[in-house]
Amino acid sequence: MRIDYVFSLALDNIRHRNLRSWLTILGIVIGVASVVSLIAISLGVSEQISSRVSTLGTNIIQISPGGQGAQRFGGVGGLRFQPGAGGGRPGGGEQRQKPITFSEANVLKGLPGVYRLDARLNGRETVTYKDKNASLGIIGTDPAAFKDSVNTAMFAGRYLNVNDQYSAVVGFNVANETYQDLDIMNKQIKVANVPFRVVGILNQSGGGFGGSDNSVFIPLNTAKDLLNQSSDASQIVVVVSPDHSTDEVAARLEGELISLHHVTNQTEDFTITTAATVQSTVSGITDTLGLLLGGIASIALIVGGIGVANTMFMSVLEQTKDIGVLKALGAKNSDVVLLFLCEASIIGFVGGVLGVGLSFLTSDILGAAGVPTLLSPELLAGALAFSIVIGLIAGAAPARRAAEIPPIEALRYE
Repeated sequence: MRIDYVFSLALDNIRHRNLRSWLTILGIVIGVASVVSLIAISLGVSEQISSRVSTLGTNIIQISPGGQGAQRFGGVGGLRFQPGAGGGRPGGGEQRQKPITFSEANVLKGLPGVYRLDARLNGRETVTYKDKNASLGIIGTDPAAFKDSVNTAMFAGRYLNVNDQYSAVVGFNVANETYQDLDIMNKQIKVANVPFRVVGILNQSGGGFGGSDNSVFIPLNTAKDLLNQSSDASQIVVVVSPDHSTDEVAARLEGELISLHHVTNQTEDFTITTAATVQSTVSGITDTLGLLLGGIASIALIVGGIGVANTMFMSVLEQTKDIGVLKALGAKNSDVVLLFLCEASIIGFVGGVLGVGLSFLTSDILGAAGVPTLLSPELLAGALAFSIVIGLIAGAAPARRAAEIPPIEALRYE
């Protein structure tokens, strides 16, 4: 039989079983929409985190106290370093880690490839602006290195400089959300009741090594007095020279700290992180998440495929006499197989198209709820192709069974 006639006959059969066909298609729709939506969430999360990681800067290295097992909270994909670890005021029941001292930071500053080194002191204090108080992260930074180490452009004002003592640069969210005043420039804030003049507002970064959006930056020497800590740094941000490899400089820093701390590679009491290592970790997590979510959602699509198989088996029973007539008129077994596979593939295709359409609606709803999604052309094309394949696989056994019915028995079937 001609393929166009087979296709027309398959459509007639589907229309004849109108309600059952649509219920079968609905199973494919739900399965495809589930697969696409959950994988889209995984891709969206990965894309969002990758965009934030890109703000870290490929030439930035972060050094913090504590080995790889140390707790990390918040920030870019949950990988930002905990403010105050190893520095700031004691208390809160935190387990104290072996610190990295400011004297050690001075040694690291002299290593080849180190363009800028910002030994920071982190803490948390009550910050007052006008009549509003807020508990904010305070970061004492080396004014000479601040512009390069913060890796964020200015929204307004200027960076800290070496002449500043009681000046402050605030993160974008501090001005825009905490105090809801982007006109905070050149006005006074009080950090632990000590007055500071705001000289700059940083652009929104969405994350980064310093967690700049929700922090207040003040000169390091002032922070040492304010936070009552003069020997131990909370973290070190290293800016690599343009003519040096970030990985090579990170290796030098690691080797020097191993020597200074008298530890081995296996017992390191510090953590060195670059944008590349964060990206690698994030990619591993999101890839696993995508496989997990895709696997879970595929169960729904498999259930839809079972529905297609059930419908096709019922179709064989309903059309047994018609199959006998077709064979009596000269139809071959291959024609009968083609007819039923065509029916199954049409059901899979229609279900796939509607499922992809539903996934767009789901993506919009999730986006409005703040859940990142990414519908890539490859994902949509793959889902549509998979739905057709599911239909063909589900229709293969019924098609073979229909083709094997002897014409005489088919004509006698009631």
